[in-house]
Amino acid sequence: MEGGTPTMRVLVVGAGLMGGLHAKAVKHSDTATLCGVVDLDIARVGVVAADLGAPGFTDLSRALAELKPDVAIIATPDSAHRVPASMAIEAGISVLVEKPLATTVDDAMSMVELAERRRVGLMTAHLTRFYPRYLAVADAVESGDLGAPVMLTTSTWGPRGLGERVSATTNPLWHLAIHDIDTIQWLTGGVIAEVDGAQLIESASGAAAFAATGVLSTGAGFHLAAGWTLPEGAAPRWDLKVHGESGVAQAAWSSDGVAVYTPGRVDNPDCLAWPEARGSIQGALRAELDHFINSTVNDRPYAITTDEAVDAVRSAALLEKCSSIRRVS
Repeated sequence: MEGGTPTMRVLVVGAGLMGGLHAKAVKHSDTATLCGVVDLDIARVGVVAADLGAPGFTDLSRALAELKPDVAIIATPDSAHRVPASMAIEAGISVLVEKPLATTVDDAMSMVELAERRRVGLMTAHLTRFYPRYLAVADAVESGDLGAPVMLTTSTWGPRGLGERVSATTNPLWHLAIHDIDTIQWLTGGVIAEVDGAQLIESASGAAAFAATGVLSTGAGFHLAAGWTLPEGAAPRWDLKVHGESGVAQAAWSSDGVAVYTPGRVDNPDCLAWPEARGSIQGALRAELDHFINSTVNDRPYAITTDEAVDAVRSAALLEKCSSIRRVS
Protein backbone atom coordinates (compact mmCIF):
# COMPACT_ATOMS: atom_id res chain seq x y z
CA MET A 1 0.00 0.00 0.00
CA GLU A 2 2.10 2.80 -1.22
CA GLY A 3 1.83 6.05 0.65
CA GLY A 4 -0.67 4.48 3.01
CA THR A 5 -3.45 4.82 0.43
CA PRO A 6 -6.45 2.75 1.55
CA THR A 7 -7.09 -0.04 -0.96
CA MET A 8 -8.95 -2.71 1.00
CA ARG A 9 -12.72 -2.25 1.19
CA VAL A 10 -13.98 -3.83 4.40
CA LEU A 11 -17.54 -4.97 5.12
CA VAL A 12 -18.36 -5.51 8.81
CA VAL A 13 -21.11 -8.04 9.54
CA GLY A 14 -22.65 -7.57 12.97
CA ALA A 15 -23.31 -4.21 14.62
CA GLY A 16 -23.16 -5.21 18.27
CA LEU A 17 -20.34 -4.29 20.64
CA MET A 18 -17.52 -6.04 18.76
CA GLY A 19 -18.90 -5.26 15.33
CA GLY A 20 -19.12 -1.59 16.25
CA LEU A 21 -15.54 -1.62 17.53
CA HIS A 22 -14.27 -3.36 14.40
CA ALA A 23 -16.15 -0.90 12.19
CA LYS A 24 -14.70 2.05 14.06
CA ALA A 25 -11.20 0.58 13.86
CA VAL A 26 -11.59 0.18 10.10
CA LYS A 27 -13.05 3.66 9.72
CA HIS A 28 -9.87 5.23 11.11
CA SER A 29 -7.45 2.74 9.58
CA ASP A 30 -4.64 3.79 7.25
CA THR A 31 -4.80 0.46 5.43
CA ALA A 32 -8.51 0.00 4.74
CA THR A 33 -11.83 1.75 4.17
CA LEU A 34 -15.19 0.88 5.71
CA CYS A 35 -17.54 0.21 2.81
CA GLY A 36 -20.55 -0.95 4.82
CA VAL A 37 -22.08 -2.51 7.93
CA VAL A 38 -24.63 -5.34 8.07
CA ASP A 39 -26.94 -6.41 10.89
CA LEU A 40 -30.37 -8.04 11.02
CA ASP A 41 -31.49 -5.34 13.48
CA ILE A 42 -32.32 -2.32 11.34
CA ALA A 43 -32.20 0.11 14.25
CA ARG A 44 -28.82 -1.13 15.48
CA VAL A 45 -27.15 -1.12 12.09
CA GLY A 46 -28.64 2.29 11.39
CA VAL A 47 -26.96 3.79 14.46
CA VAL A 48 -23.51 2.33 13.69
CA ALA A 49 -23.69 3.15 9.98
CA ALA A 50 -24.81 6.72 10.57
CA ASP A 51 -22.17 7.28 13.24
CA LEU A 52 -19.39 6.13 10.91
CA GLY A 53 -20.75 7.52 7.65
CA ALA A 54 -21.08 4.15 5.96
CA PRO A 55 -24.08 2.46 4.27
CA GLY A 56 -26.04 0.06 6.43
CA PHE A 57 -27.74 -3.15 5.31
CA THR A 58 -29.93 -5.85 6.84
CA ASP A 59 -29.38 -8.20 3.88
CA LEU A 60 -25.86 -9.61 3.57
CA SER A 61 -26.40 -10.92 0.04
CA ARG A 62 -27.38 -7.47 -1.12
CA ALA A 63 -24.44 -5.85 0.65
CA LEU A 64 -21.98 -8.27 -0.96
CA ALA A 65 -23.49 -7.74 -4.41
CA GLU A 66 -23.70 -3.95 -4.24
CA LEU A 67 -20.53 -3.11 -2.33
CA LYS A 68 -18.18 -5.79 -3.68
CA PRO A 69 -15.89 -5.63 -0.62
CA ASP A 70 -12.35 -6.98 -0.64
CA VAL A 71 -12.63 -8.53 2.83
CA ALA A 72 -15.26 -9.03 5.51
CA ILE A 73 -15.17 -9.05 9.30
CA ILE A 74 -17.75 -11.35 10.90
CA ALA A 75 -18.82 -10.16 14.36
CA THR A 76 -22.18 -11.87 14.77
CA PRO A 77 -23.01 -13.84 17.96
CA ASP A 78 -20.61 -16.70 18.80
CA SER A 79 -22.87 -19.46 17.46
CA ALA A 80 -23.88 -17.54 14.31
CA HIS A 81 -20.62 -17.27 12.38
CA ARG A 82 -20.95 -20.06 9.82
CA VAL A 83 -23.66 -18.64 7.55
CA PRO A 84 -22.36 -15.07 7.08
CA ALA A 85 -18.74 -16.23 6.88
CA SER A 86 -19.63 -18.84 4.27
CA MET A 87 -21.55 -16.27 2.22
CA ALA A 88 -18.55 -13.96 2.22
CA ILE A 89 -16.15 -16.79 1.35
CA GLU A 90 -18.44 -17.92 -1.48
CA ALA A 91 -18.24 -14.34 -2.79
CA GLY A 92 -14.49 -14.85 -3.08
CA ILE A 93 -13.29 -12.58 -0.30
CA SER A 94 -11.05 -13.19 2.69
CA VAL A 95 -12.68 -13.18 6.11
CA LEU A 96 -11.72 -12.27 9.68
CA VAL A 97 -14.10 -14.10 12.05
CA GLU A 98 -14.48 -13.04 15.67
CA LYS A 99 -13.51 -15.75 18.13
CA PRO A 100 -14.49 -18.49 18.43
CA LEU A 101 -14.40 -19.52 14.78
CA ALA A 102 -17.54 -21.51 15.60
CA THR A 103 -19.20 -23.27 18.53
CA THR A 104 -19.22 -26.67 16.86
CA VAL A 105 -16.38 -28.52 15.16
CA ASP A 106 -18.63 -29.22 12.15
CA ASP A 107 -19.25 -25.50 11.59
CA ALA A 108 -15.57 -24.69 12.00
CA MET A 109 -14.46 -27.36 9.54
CA SER A 110 -17.12 -26.31 7.04
CA MET A 111 -15.74 -22.77 6.92
CA VAL A 112 -12.13 -23.91 6.72
CA GLU A 113 -12.82 -26.36 3.89
CA LEU A 114 -14.85 -23.78 1.97
CA ALA A 115 -12.07 -21.19 2.30
CA GLU A 116 -9.56 -23.73 1.02
CA ARG A 117 -11.76 -24.55 -1.99
CA ARG A 118 -12.35 -20.88 -2.79
CA ARG A 119 -8.67 -20.07 -2.12
CA VAL A 120 -9.38 -17.13 0.16
CA GLY A 121 -7.99 -16.21 3.56
CA LEU A 122 -9.68 -17.12 6.82
CA MET A 123 -8.41 -15.85 10.17
CA THR A 124 -9.98 -16.06 13.61
CA ALA A 125 -9.74 -12.98 15.83
CA HIS A 126 -8.06 -14.42 18.93
CA LEU A 127 -7.25 -11.00 20.35
CA THR A 128 -4.88 -12.13 23.10
CA ARG A 129 -2.34 -13.07 20.40
CA PHE A 130 -1.88 -9.31 19.99
CA TYR A 131 -1.50 -8.38 23.67
CA PRO A 132 2.09 -7.17 24.21
CA ARG A 133 2.13 -8.82 27.65
CA TYR A 134 1.13 -12.21 26.27
CA LEU A 135 3.60 -11.86 23.41
CA ALA A 136 6.34 -11.24 25.98
CA VAL A 137 5.38 -14.46 27.77
CA ALA A 138 5.38 -16.29 24.44
CA ASP A 139 8.89 -14.98 23.73
CA ALA A 140 10.05 -16.22 27.14
CA VAL A 141 8.61 -19.68 26.49
CA GLU A 142 10.09 -19.82 22.98
CA SER A 143 13.52 -18.80 24.23
CA GLY A 144 13.77 -22.03 26.20
CA ASP A 145 14.93 -20.20 29.31
CA LEU A 146 11.92 -21.48 31.29
CA GLY A 147 12.41 -25.07 30.24
CA ALA A 148 9.43 -27.07 29.01
CA PRO A 149 6.08 -25.78 30.38
CA VAL A 150 4.74 -28.05 33.11
CA MET A 151 1.71 -26.03 34.29
CA LEU A 152 -0.27 -23.13 32.84
CA THR A 153 -2.90 -21.11 34.69
CA THR A 154 -5.13 -18.47 33.14
CA SER A 155 -8.12 -16.39 34.11
CA THR A 156 -10.29 -13.92 32.24
CA TRP A 157 -12.91 -11.88 34.10
CA GLY A 158 -15.35 -9.32 32.75
CA PRO A 159 -18.21 -7.20 34.12
CA ARG A 160 -21.69 -8.57 34.66
CA GLY A 161 -22.95 -6.19 32.00
CA LEU A 162 -21.15 -8.34 29.44
CA GLY A 163 -23.35 -11.25 30.44
CA GLU A 164 -26.44 -9.08 30.09
CA ARG A 165 -25.46 -8.39 26.48
CA VAL A 166 -24.44 -11.87 25.34
CA SER A 167 -25.82 -14.58 27.67
CA ALA A 168 -28.86 -15.22 25.46
CA THR A 169 -26.58 -16.66 22.78
CA THR A 170 -23.40 -17.82 24.55
CA ASN A 171 -21.74 -18.56 27.89
CA PRO A 172 -18.37 -17.89 29.60
CA LEU A 173 -16.78 -20.98 28.03
CA TRP A 174 -17.33 -19.91 24.42
CA HIS A 175 -17.14 -16.17 24.93
CA LEU A 176 -14.22 -15.78 27.37
CA ALA A 177 -12.51 -19.08 28.17
CA ILE A 178 -11.95 -19.61 24.44
CA HIS A 179 -9.25 -16.91 24.82
CA ASP A 180 -7.54 -19.00 27.50
CA ILE A 181 -7.88 -22.24 25.53
CA ASP A 182 -6.22 -20.69 22.49
CA THR A 183 -3.52 -19.11 24.67
CA ILE A 184 -2.42 -22.30 26.44
CA GLN A 185 -2.43 -24.26 23.19
CA TRP A 186 -0.48 -21.52 21.38
CA LEU A 187 2.15 -21.34 24.12
CA THR A 188 2.69 -25.11 24.37
CA GLY A 189 2.01 -26.32 20.84
CA GLY A 190 -0.35 -28.92 22.30
CA VAL A 191 -4.09 -29.38 22.61
CA ILE A 192 -6.30 -30.27 25.55
CA ALA A 193 -6.07 -34.05 25.85
CA GLU A 194 -7.59 -34.87 29.24
CA VAL A 195 -10.15 -33.08 31.40
CA ASP A 196 -9.99 -33.74 35.14
CA GLY A 197 -12.91 -31.46 35.92
CA ALA A 198 -14.98 -28.67 34.37
CA GLN A 199 -18.00 -26.71 35.52
CA LEU A 200 -20.21 -23.89 34.37
CA ILE A 201 -21.83 -21.91 37.18
CA GLU A 202 -24.72 -19.54 36.49
CA SER A 203 -26.29 -17.30 39.10
CA ALA A 204 -29.72 -15.75 39.19
CA SER A 205 -27.93 -12.46 39.90
CA GLY A 206 -26.40 -12.53 36.41
CA ALA A 207 -22.91 -13.63 37.42
CA ALA A 208 -21.58 -16.65 35.53
CA ALA A 209 -18.26 -18.48 35.46
CA PHE A 210 -16.53 -21.42 33.82
CA ALA A 211 -13.55 -23.31 35.23
CA ALA A 212 -11.63 -26.37 34.08
CA THR A 213 -8.48 -28.31 34.87
CA GLY A 214 -6.71 -31.04 32.94
CA VAL A 215 -3.72 -32.04 30.84
CA LEU A 216 -2.46 -30.97 27.42
CA SER A 217 -1.11 -33.36 24.80
CA THR A 218 2.41 -32.14 25.66
CA GLY A 219 1.99 -33.44 29.22
CA ALA A 220 1.65 -29.96 30.75
CA GLY A 221 -1.19 -29.37 33.16
CA PHE A 222 -3.62 -26.48 32.90
CA HIS A 223 -6.19 -24.67 34.98
CA LEU A 224 -8.40 -21.95 33.54
CA ALA A 225 -11.24 -19.82 34.86
CA ALA A 226 -13.34 -17.16 33.15
CA GLY A 227 -16.63 -15.39 33.56
CA TRP A 228 -18.60 -12.20 34.04
CA THR A 229 -18.65 -11.44 37.75
CA LEU A 230 -17.21 -7.94 38.13
CA PRO A 231 -19.29 -4.85 38.90
CA GLU A 232 -19.84 -2.28 36.18
CA GLY A 233 -16.99 0.18 35.84
CA ALA A 234 -14.40 -2.33 37.03
CA ALA A 235 -11.62 -3.14 34.59
CA PRO A 236 -11.59 -6.62 33.04
CA ARG A 237 -8.96 -8.86 34.61
CA TRP A 238 -6.62 -11.09 32.60
CA ASP A 239 -3.97 -13.31 34.20
CA LEU A 240 -1.54 -15.77 32.67
CA LYS A 241 1.22 -17.80 34.29
CA VAL A 242 3.49 -20.39 32.68
CA HIS A 243 5.44 -22.60 35.07
CA GLY A 244 8.38 -24.22 33.31
CA GLU A 245 10.90 -26.82 34.40
CA SER A 246 13.39 -24.10 35.29
CA GLY A 247 11.49 -20.81 35.44
CA VAL A 248 8.17 -18.98 35.45
CA ALA A 249 6.70 -16.26 33.21
CA GLN A 250 3.59 -14.37 34.12
CA ALA A 251 1.45 -11.54 32.81
CA ALA A 252 -1.42 -9.69 34.44
CA TRP A 253 -3.63 -6.90 33.23
CA SER A 254 -6.42 -4.96 34.82
CA SER A 255 -6.62 -1.18 34.66
CA ASP A 256 -3.06 -0.29 33.64
CA GLY A 257 -3.10 2.05 36.61
CA VAL A 258 -5.76 4.32 35.09
CA ALA A 259 -8.80 5.19 37.19
CA VAL A 260 -11.48 7.86 36.78
CA TYR A 261 -13.27 8.89 39.97
CA THR A 262 -16.68 10.55 39.76
CA PRO A 263 -19.42 10.90 42.40
CA GLY A 264 -20.56 7.40 43.36
CA ARG A 265 -18.47 5.63 40.73
CA VAL A 266 -14.94 4.55 39.84
CA ASP A 267 -14.17 3.63 36.22
CA ASN A 268 -11.10 1.83 34.92
CA PRO A 269 -10.91 2.61 31.18
CA ASP A 270 -9.46 0.04 28.80
CA CYS A 271 -5.88 0.82 27.84
CA LEU A 272 -4.96 -2.44 26.14
CA ALA A 273 -7.65 -4.28 24.18
CA TRP A 274 -9.39 -1.51 22.22
CA PRO A 275 -8.65 1.86 23.84
CA GLU A 276 -9.91 4.91 22.02
CA ALA A 277 -7.43 7.72 21.51
CA ARG A 278 -8.22 10.91 19.64
CA GLY A 279 -11.34 9.38 18.17
CA SER A 280 -9.81 6.16 16.81
CA ILE A 281 -9.48 2.59 18.10
CA GLN A 282 -5.96 1.61 19.13
CA GLY A 283 -4.41 -1.24 21.12
CA ALA A 284 -4.62 -4.94 20.36
CA LEU A 285 -7.73 -4.61 18.18
CA ARG A 286 -5.98 -2.15 15.87
CA ALA A 287 -2.88 -4.39 15.74
CA GLU A 288 -5.08 -7.37 14.87
CA LEU A 289 -6.86 -5.47 12.08
CA ASP A 290 -3.60 -4.18 10.60
CA HIS A 291 -2.12 -7.68 10.69
CA PHE A 292 -5.16 -9.18 8.93
CA ILE A 293 -5.25 -6.50 6.23
CA ASN A 294 -1.50 -6.49 5.58
CA SER A 295 -1.26 -10.30 5.56
CA THR A 296 -4.18 -10.53 3.15
CA VAL A 297 -2.78 -7.88 0.79
CA ASN A 298 0.71 -9.38 0.79
CA ASP A 299 -0.41 -13.04 0.80
CA ARG A 300 1.41 -13.75 4.07
CA PRO A 301 0.44 -16.32 6.72
CA TYR A 302 -1.95 -15.18 9.42
CA ALA A 303 -0.83 -15.19 13.05
CA ILE A 304 -3.66 -17.61 13.86
CA THR A 305 -3.81 -20.55 11.47
CA THR A 306 -7.05 -22.31 10.62
CA ASP A 307 -5.69 -25.47 12.29
CA GLU A 308 -5.17 -23.51 15.53
CA ALA A 309 -8.63 -21.98 15.33
CA VAL A 310 -10.26 -25.38 14.80
CA ASP A 311 -8.18 -26.89 17.62
CA ALA A 312 -9.50 -24.19 19.96
CA VAL A 313 -13.08 -25.05 18.98
CA ARG A 314 -12.41 -28.77 19.34
CA SER A 315 -10.93 -28.31 22.83
CA ALA A 316 -13.78 -26.03 23.91
CA ALA A 317 -16.27 -28.63 22.70
CA LEU A 318 -14.44 -31.27 24.76
CA LEU A 319 -14.59 -29.08 27.86
CA GLU A 320 -18.28 -28.43 27.23
CA LYS A 321 -18.96 -32.17 26.95
CA CYS A 322 -17.15 -32.81 30.25
CA SER A 323 -18.74 -29.91 32.15
CA SER A 324 -21.24 -30.06 34.93
CA ILE A 325 -23.69 -27.16 35.02
CA ARG A 326 -24.71 -25.61 38.30
CA ARG A 327 -27.25 -22.85 38.73
CA VAL A 328 -27.17 -20.80 41.91
CA SER A 329 -30.39 -19.11 42.95
